[in-house]
Amino acid sequence: MGPDAILVVALTFLVLILLVLEKASLDAIGLGLMVALVATGVLDVSEALRGFSNYAVITIAALYIIGEGLNRTGAIEFLARMVLRYSGGGERGMVLMVGLIAAAVSSVLNNTAVVVVFIPVLLGLARQTGVAGSRLMIPLSFASILGGMCTLVGTSTNLLVSGAAENLGQAPLEMFEMTPLGVPLALVGILFMAFFGKKLLPKRHSLSAMVGGAGTREYVTELVIGHTSPLVGQTFAAAFKAAGVEMLFFVRGEQMHWPPYFEERIEEGDVVMLRGKVDELANLQTSLGLKMVNGISFDPKTMEFFEVAVAPHSTEIGTRLGDLHLWRDFGAVIVAVLRDGHHIRERASQLELRPGDLLLVCGEEVAQVKFGASSDYFLLRGAQEHVVLRDRGRRALAVAGGVVGLFILHSVFHVEAFPLPMAATLGAIAMVATGCLPARRVYRAIDWPILLFVVGTLALGSAMGKTGAADFFASGLVGWLEDMGPAAVISGLVMLCIIFNAVISHSAVAVLLTPIAVKAAEQMIADPDFTGDPAKLMRAFLLAIAFGGSICFATPIGHQTNLMVYGPGGYRYSDYLRLGLPLSLIAWIMVSLGVPWLTGL
Repeated sequence: MGPDAILVVALTFLVLILLVLEKASLDAIGLGLMVALVATGVLDVSEALRGFSNYAVITIAALYIIGEGLNRTGAIEFLARMVLRYSGGGERGMVLMVGLIAAAVSSVLNNTAVVVVFIPVLLGLARQTGVAGSRLMIPLSFASILGGMCTLVGTSTNLLVSGAAENLGQAPLEMFEMTPLGVPLALVGILFMAFFGKKLLPKRHSLSAMVGGAGTREYVTELVIGHTSPLVGQTFAAAFKAAGVEMLFFVRGEQMHWPPYFEERIEEGDVVMLRGKVDELANLQTSLGLKMVNGISFDPKTMEFFEVAVAPHSTEIGTRLGDLHLWRDFGAVIVAVLRDGHHIRERASQLELRPGDLLLVCGEEVAQVKFGASSDYFLLRGAQEHVVLRDRGRRALAVAGGVVGLFILHSVFHVEAFPLPMAATLGAIAMVATGCLPARRVYRAIDWPILLFVVGTLALGSAMGKTGAADFFASGLVGWLEDMGPAAVISGLVMLCIIFNAVISHSAVAVLLTPIAVKAAEQMIADPDFTGDPAKLMRAFLLAIAFGGSICFATPIGHQTNLMVYGPGGYRYSDYLRLGLPLSLIAWIMVSLGVPWLTGL
């Protein structure tokens, strides 16, 4: 390898390290890649910025807008209601119906929008039927991912692989090219979850359900001892036992004090970190004269408890809870924070928000409306009751149906008047023109960090092909598996995707591995002993990345829908592994065998 190729390899590993350690935001990584590649002379400015005009990026942005229009109007909410109607309220039937409906909708709509709509509805159904929300949330996410594998527009992974391949001179993927394998894969995956999910998933209820006494979970709150509190003068060792809560530690001045507590006595202004049930903590403010750290009070008798989850790409990520202005911005007060899988050993007000954190807040109805319209949080309780533009749901469905029709005309009947990016852009414009989405919401509907990251990694992919860095990675893969035939290389590519999906975003996997797959195919085609069809081999390798890039079930990191259900389901990382690992192995086997069959290799 020359110096430029070595630099690109180094940048690739640097990106992987940053993604794993989460030391930089996605948009910062994308922009940094473009700057680094231009500054070092690996790419010129036009090559580095070419990703902005890539049809996949434009299509993804437009689909975000269409999905927001469907979400704001409640257009697909009635589909979620079918879950209860046809499942009879049984757990296995609900999982099966959730999977089938979510997969079907996700095959033509952005799966993130589908999950946003389904989460609050399913939590409501869980409360009605007594089925634990944790038994429904992961199947919802996994089913939406499986459904996305069925068509080109079902998930951004497929669009990114197609766009990256086109950047490298290959033909883009067809709209229904993945369908013959994607549909059986989705059906097998959903049936597996329906029959084995009950054994592999935990039984945990949602946080707000605990206000009514349904179950227990660990969550914490931070309160201040007021001057009228009857606790002043009592010892810490016994003060909170009668209230049924556990004190984790207290803060006096700037010093934190940990148990065991001996004869230390409570003073006015002490800050206490408490752990207990929601209804017990909610009453401490009035019964024991405690107050919130920010001095804002709430009345649980006149204000309603509800849950909000921190969105994967919220602008508030990294902000300390004590610095949030939820009362000013939403008219709500944070009562407790839930972060499963992490032992909280710091003040709640000092906790920095992470994707998937669950906040129990208290506020009036207007606060729920404001949270429902926010892109930083997902409203998990009452969202279906506060859809802003419900009367325009039919229009939104008509627009989405028209876009899907244009997709079919282009891909099946080869009508060139409306290629995919133009059809999606037309649908986005129609959402605004028909009043389904206010123009001011369009910018906020697009996940800009993801798009900027994609543009940057597309530039990195071009640099990998231009400098020969992709040949370096591909030669290792081909050299190891070539003797076992193309099917073995395809299986290796899929497994490589699965491994990377466990630690970094599926978008990164799709864009970074596509150039390697293209070069691996070219190297095998160039082998004098190769006797197969070069076009079929190239297609098979691209499809291996498209399918493999969506097999991200083992951890919550690989796909944003996994992060979206992390807090609402009360999950830990191990919960994903128990169900996701066997599902990943099933998908790996099916794709390894199915891609050669699909392409006629």
